[in-house]
Amino acid sequence: MTDLSLKSRDCRWIEVPGASDARGSVNFLELGKGLDFEPKRLFWLHHVAPGQWRGRHGHRKSKLVLIATNGSCRAHLDDGAVKETVTLDDPTRALYVAPWVWHELTDFAPQTAIMVIASTLFEEAEYLRDYETFKREVTERFP
Repeated sequence: MTDLSLKSRDCRWIEVPGASDARGSVNFLELGKGLDFEPKRLFWLHHVAPGQWRGRHGHRKSKLVLIATNGSCRAHLDDGAVKETVTLDDPTRALYVAPWVWHELTDFAPQTAIMVIASTLFEEAEYLRDYETFKREVTERFP
């Protein structure tokens, strides 16, 4: 089995099960089988203009699962102590991003679509949109 661990605190790859035949492929996540939270919000990123980014924030509560349903991009993760960059480019592998991890998506290939599954409803107050505030709060939380 492939090592699905990452260096960023509580982040990991999730193998997305599926099936393929002559008609094509289907993949799925099920609550309790790869997905350890009940989804409260689904959204997708697409038609990202060349040179643009998405994300560039952290969450106090939200757990996220990101899946490249088409194309590819880079995901930059920062938990306040460790920074790493991974590539989202395989719909059979999802990226789990824990709360208190700054994340930014860049380098979108043409026609890329990223599905995001979130554990919470949108609540602006739980976002950490200023990097210096994120660093201060994450350092206080994880000394």
